[in-house]
Amino acid sequence: MAYSRMAWGLALELIDFRLGTFDLLPDVIGYGLLVLGLSGAGSASRPFAIGRMAAIALMLWSLPRFVGLQPSLSLLSYDTFGAAPLLLASAEAMLELAMLYGICEGIRLFAIVRENRVLARSARNGWRAVFGFSAAFLFLLPFKLNVTSVWLTAVVVLLVIGLFIACARVIFLVRRAGHVLNDGDGGPRKSSAA
Repeated sequence: MAYSRMAWGLALELIDFRLGTFDLLPDVIGYGLLVLGLSGAGSASRPFAIGRMAAIALMLWSLPRFVGLQPSLSLLSYDTFGAAPLLLASAEAMLELAMLYGICEGIRLFAIVRENRVLARSARNGWRAVFGFSAAFLFLLPFKLNVTSVWLTAVVVLLVIGLFIACARVIFLVRRAGHVLNDGDGGPRKSSAA
């Protein structure tokens, strides 16, 4: 159940459906599911604890947006932005990275304990893909302060698409981990070695 909550939370957080300014699938609900899932997945696991703390911070961060007080920043436009909105976007992206690290590393460690090298490798590769696209995105973000070129927007669009695909792979990783590692009570299976 914990891994299912994590997968649904990631999906709700990743996909934005809006009617005007109204968010049909609020991020705050996705982060809430992630907090519940990470709490049940392994309370003693340090990576899951890191992911849970980042998800709590992101849930609080998304509350003003949920009620319409904090406008979202469109990084795909040709406009330049001030430093404050870009710093906020960078901080949010770093919290996302911490959360995804916690999820991927927690799954990787549980897979190693269960001697499932394929799942451990998938978790490591999933994290590397997310980190690579996010690092490139964060590197280009300061250029949005004063550059309005079409090529920069095109590169940002490609990075966003790559990051979307990498995050979708993490969702599938979490679902697979739920089938492989979960024993039905929300936590990882206990080792049968006595």
